[in-house]
Amino acid sequence: MTNIILKLIALLLPVALGYFLKKIHFFGDTDYRILAKIALNITLPAAVISSFSGFHMDLSLLGVAVAAFAANWVVLLFIYFTSWRRKNDPKGRALQMFCGSGFNMGNFMIPFVQQFLGSNGVAVTAIFDSGNTFMCTGGIYIFTTSVLKTDGKKVTLLSVLKKLMQPVLITYLIMIIMAIAAIPVPEFITTIVQPTGSANGFVSMMMIGLMFEIRFSKEYMKDAFGILGKKYFCSAVIALGFYYLLPFDLLTRQVMVMSAFAPIPSLAGIFTGQIDGDTGLAGFTTSCSFLISCTILTILAAVMGLA
Repeated sequence: MTNIILKLIALLLPVALGYFLKKIHFFGDTDYRILAKIALNITLPAAVISSFSGFHMDLSLLGVAVAAFAANWVVLLFIYFTSWRRKNDPKGRALQMFCGSGFNMGNFMIPFVQQFLGSNGVAVTAIFDSGNTFMCTGGIYIFTTSVLKTDGKKVTLLSVLKKLMQPVLITYLIMIIMAIAAIPVPEFITTIVQPTGSANGFVSMMMIGLMFEIRFSKEYMKDAFGILGKKYFCSAVIALGFYYLLPFDLLTRQVMVMSAFAPIPSLAGIFTGQIDGDTGLAGFTTSCSFLISCTILTILAAVMGLA
């Protein structure tokens, strides 16, 4: 348990540092965008490449990506059908669907798994995120704005493809294809990218610290915790299904269970802004989900004996 707490402290220190430096105005409110670009385009792809070095992939692991894609739909449809009372408030209903669906993998779960489960855990997380990304980068937005007929920025197939064709997803796909074909990552490439990949946890967690903002507001509390209640109820059901129903090895099922409790993706706030929704509520809910996910994942790490 002591080892788990020490690993958690090491993981969260950059978050606290980022938040502190923002509060003393060393960084501005929008400086997190610089770290986001570094993480998503440089350190995260490097961490994924490093994790696939020596990783032996069974074709059945493609089911992890399918399960991630399906899990997004489970949460999305659950919130859609349980928010019918707000049918006269399509923007509020859309916010619930944006904030309740999707899993924050690249900026949160991969650094967390990197700390607790090592490179093989990161490889499985990357496979999970390859299925999750298709929904988080556009699928959730397209479905929500279509069924609720909210007025907002129109999303075309071309714009979705542009969002998908990011370095991190391209890296996922290349590494998965190489693993299926039993083509090893050249040792010299692993040697080159490993130091950069090792920095991913620090960069991603510090970025979260710069984004983190909790402003307690009575009007937000009821809505935020209503959304979070639905999200984590679905997470618990999905996690149980992942662990007890899927035919994967223990490590894979542990990674999938932890991924089910990932916090809200940062794109939720962006999607909310695109329909002129309440971005303050979206930001508050997202920050709360980070705290809740950290607590749940720490308990899971202890229960599953991950040290």
